[in-house]
Amino acid sequence: MKRKVIILSALAAVVLAVGCSKQKTCRCAVIGTSKVRVIKIESGECEDLKLFTYHTPLDSLRVDSLVCTDFQFTIDSVYNK
Repeated sequence: MKRKVIILSALAAVVLAVGCSKQKTCRCAVIGTSKVRVIKIESGECEDLKLFTYHTPLDSLRVDSLVCTDFQFTIDSVYNK
């Protein structure tokens, strides 16, 4: 009985460690436009992304306000095949 508990605890720890370190793909809507940005993050939650900062050839610096989720859109199934 003790052995089963130890094995199950070890497996749970491994699953949590692997699940937490997995890269996430976030889908973010840019507030005020029809743009959608797909951003990959190493850690954290997609909902925590609020700003996207980038450089363009015409502007030195741009900042977009975002609303993000890690929920897969239906269109993702078309591009993942």
